[in-house]
Amino acid sequence: MINFLKKMANPTRLSLATLYDVVIAAAAAFLCYVAVTNAMGLLAGMMTDQKNYYERHTKLLAEEFQDFVTENHVEIGDGETIGDWNSENWYVFLTVYQRERVYYNTMDRDNEKLKTELKDEHPGFQYGYLYRHGTAVTYPVKFADGDGEILIRAYFEARFRTLILVLGAGLSAVCFVVVFLVLLQKKLAYIRQIEKGIHILETGSRGYVIPLKGRDELYSLADSINQMSESLHKEIEEKDRIEKERSEIVTALSHDIRTPLTSVLFYLDLITAGKCTADESVLYMEKAKRQAYHMKNLMDDLFSYSYATGDRFSLKNEEYDGNELFGQLIGDLTESLEEHGFRTEVHYKIETPFTVETDVVQLKRVLNNIGTNIEKYARRDGIVSVEVRLSDGFVCLNIENPIRDEEIEVESYGIGVKASEQMIEKMGGSFTYESHDYRYHTLMKLPEKQ
Repeated sequence: MINFLKKMANPTRLSLATLYDVVIAAAAAFLCYVAVTNAMGLLAGMMTDQKNYYERHTKLLAEEFQDFVTENHVEIGDGETIGDWNSENWYVFLTVYQRERVYYNTMDRDNEKLKTELKDEHPGFQYGYLYRHGTAVTYPVKFADGDGEILIRAYFEARFRTLILVLGAGLSAVCFVVVFLVLLQKKLAYIRQIEKGIHILETGSRGYVIPLKGRDELYSLADSINQMSESLHKEIEEKDRIEKERSEIVTALSHDIRTPLTSVLFYLDLITAGKCTADESVLYMEKAKRQAYHMKNLMDDLFSYSYATGDRFSLKNEEYDGNELFGQLIGDLTESLEEHGFRTEVHYKIETPFTVETDVVQLKRVLNNIGTNIEKYARRDGIVSVEVRLSDGFVCLNIENPIRDEEIEVESYGIGVKASEQMIEKMGGSFTYESHDYRYHTLMKLPEKQ
């Protein structure tokens, strides 16, 4: 009951629009009822007001009354029996009198005898003269105990009242249904359009958009379907992009692995064939080992990328104090770089406490990948600049380093960077990188926990 009252107190826009249609249809039905009943009542009145009609049917009533009196041996003073006939002919106002003394009157049927003379009640009465709505028509009647006369006022149009009411109600109901369906047709057509749009979207059509009309729940439904379709298409496109990228990476990685693998096999063949001295064997073993580690690094990068882009990848997010976490991560990164002979500068521009929700293991893996790339490709006589700041609800980590200007042998297809990009995006952030003027820029953003 409480939920029902809450719904009534907060009606939806669609229910209000439907209620508006119901009110309009009800108003149209009411006008139809008034018009039909008035028109039919007027028509019935015009028909019954004709002199020939009135005289003919009044005479028939008098004859019916005479037959009733004869068959039932009714005496002039038997008001109860006369009242039974009058009840069956409810539209007749009947007065029964004898020698100007009234014995029965429809308006006073409870009185057994009225001492009022007919001429006193009906001034100007003339026998046999036809009157209507104020006077009446008189006819002689033979009662069981003597002759008398009856005075009849008949409202024949009243007999059509029930028929008029039934027809009026029926036509007004039809009018209500027709008007309501006409008003509702627009919404029904829109529902069919939405249904058609859903079927089109089910076929995979990417260019179709359900038109948005109105401002009610149907509008919201169509808009939600469009957004869902757009999101689904973006997801499909992203999966296609990742699949294509993965295929390209595997192809390129196969080529990258072939060269060091060939070298390893060549050195091992020389050693096992006994075609080299002991010193040469040690040298060849060292070269084979270096190439094997190179292949291992390539495979590790491929594993990281496959893991980050796979459906089974899941983050184990926890809340951390942002200053403490990033202070430790930046400290570990700069310490590792300095151990490899790099100079670092840290610009920590956050002076307020903040919280982040992240997977520390994956975040450390991303920073390790950044550090590894710097060690491989950065100039050791340059400065690695690290900046941390808050901007628009994100923790921004910006790293810049100079790039060696000599030709560099790229050891992978950028798999580690792509894996880092996928991981940070799944954390709700972004990972971008670019190079210009012999400087490499990496910008990582993670959302601040509000």
